[in-house]
Amino acid sequence: MNIQYHYKKAAVLLKRGQPPGASPMFFVHDGTGRIEGYFKVAEFVERTFSVYGITLDERVGYAPQNISIEELAISYIEQMKHIQPEGPYCIAGWSIGGTIAAEMARILEAHGEEVGCCVLVDAPPPGYYPPQDAQPFSAESETDYIRPFLRNEEPLKRWSRSRSAQAFWTAVADTLQPPDFDRPSFLRYVREEWADIFPDGSGLSLNQLFCAVNIVRTLHRARVAYVPRGSIDSPVHVFQAIESPLEGMDIWGRYCAHPVYIPAEGSHYTLFDAEHAPVFARQFNRILKGVGATKKSG
Repeated sequence: MNIQYHYKKAAVLLKRGQPPGASPMFFVHDGTGRIEGYFKVAEFVERTFSVYGITLDERVGYAPQNISIEELAISYIEQMKHIQPEGPYCIAGWSIGGTIAAEMARILEAHGEEVGCCVLVDAPPPGYYPPQDAQPFSAESETDYIRPFLRNEEPLKRWSRSRSAQAFWTAVADTLQPPDFDRPSFLRYVREEWADIFPDGSGLSLNQLFCAVNIVRTLHRARVAYVPRGSIDSPVHVFQAIESPLEGMDIWGRYCAHPVYIPAEGSHYTLFDAEHAPVFARQFNRILKGVGATKKSG
């Protein structure tokens, strides 16, 4: 059974700027692999910029993957260059999207490209999560992961002999019978582990649920394992949520030559909601106008 997440190989236009030929700016997807979280704030972005969402890499899907932030960043630079072949580039991202945006900026600089701005929106810094979360996915790890939720472990004996995590989840998709799986317990576990990401998975099929959860696991592992290989010289603005602020955000200063820290109203999960999106956009637009002024003077 082939389970694929719906993706596009090019950035998605969220709002067209004015006049025609307006400069593009790019939001990198969040920890779910989706870009819907940017829909509201995109409405308020400076009209002289066209807003795009960078979508999930095609390799990330039903089975968890041992993919790196660097690999994702390279893939997303390709998406961006479909729209804008040359810089200066404006890149932003919320949560893990900010982590990927930072790596994109670092890679672009390393290749002599110009970065107009890089905006990290409440992005946990490198080293924020416990290192054990970076353990590679394998058939063994996935056997341990799914075992607590099986009512019948007989199929697990076959799945555990798989040669990789990919093969393991292919076998699950092909042979798992819904009665053999304790879906309510799994949903409770998922809500505890990723409460604000999966408030309700009741409307998903079992395979859709596995796909959604494993996308989050793939991206989370990549973020935990990420250690930047250098510093970013271009302007980097780091938005920090005021409510329940993340600890250690100043660590980004180790990897950004000139970080600017900006307090943002709301919590990690409400920065872009209907109440806070207009406030965030006003601060964000000041950054974009600064980029526009620099381009004109140049």
